[in-house]
Amino acid sequence: MLSKAFLSKYFPPCKTAKLRTEITSFIQRDGESLYEAWERYKDLQRQHPHHGVPDWLLIQTFYNGLEQSMKISVDATARGALMGKSIEAAKTLLEEMASNNYH
Repeated sequence: MLSKAFLSKYFPPCKTAKLRTEITSFIQRDGESLYEAWERYKDLQRQHPHHGVPDWLLIQTFYNGLEQSMKISVDATARGALMGKSIEAAKTLLEEMASNNYH
């Protein structure tokens, strides 16, 4: 009951819907590195931890929002299509690529 009251006060349905739309319509910005895009995407998810978007859709949305050249790089690193990997393997690969991109 208390958690429900907290969520409805600080995360009303209209705010939840807005954040969910921001998450599911993610697009990499011009000139944005993989690291910057990945961190921005994770930040969107942290802004509302109860967004309700399944993990597989989070990975698919991020991948689909990348620039074509970045998708090619991700797939090459994955040694095939990223979306052919398990959710955990895809997340791990993106984390490693973003980390390497940052350094």
